[in-house]
Amino acid sequence: MISELIRCFYLRNKQTNTKGFFDTITRSFRVGFRHIDLNLHINNAKYLMFLEKARWDHSIQTNTFNPLLKHKLNFIVAGVEVGYIREIRLFKKFDVETTYVGWDEKYFYLEQKCVADGKLCNYSLVKAVFTQRGKVVSPNKVMEIIPIEQRPQQLPEHMQIWKDLGTAKRNFSTSEPIDKVA
Repeated sequence: MISELIRCFYLRNKQTNTKGFFDTITRSFRVGFRHIDLNLHINNAKYLMFLEKARWDHSIQTNTFNPLLKHKLNFIVAGVEVGYIREIRLFKKFDVETTYVGWDEKYFYLEQKCVADGKLCNYSLVKAVFTQRGKVVSPNKVMEIIPIEQRPQQLPEHMQIWKDLGTAKRNFSTSEPIDKVA
């Protein structure tokens, strides 16, 4: 990811067609030999790398990289839900579409889609925070630092369901062990 950071430093002042923070941002990729498994399609773990590179590109295309850098805000992924729908084969060109769809008191929520030939191949939900000097910064504070024009009113229903599922998982994993019946 160091190469992605260098790319961002290079491109940060060259962006001429800036998009809004909540717009869908697209970055194109091509599947190479280092991305595939024995089935000659993208290995499931490599999707996460493409998704991260697309999230880095979001800050460039929305012109938010410089304010994030100036205020030492770090983007930290707190959760990802990935759905693999169709394979993307070796040498295939595809796009990753990244959209911030909302926030709550702590997290930003994103959708990321991998699309090849106009068909959805991968669908991911991402939950993330911004930190500053090791402490979580509220989304409202982040939106003051990087001026954001449009603001969604509430999380889409599917994101709220995913959020509730995460809460249920945490509650389940921290509860007392259930005695097994012999």
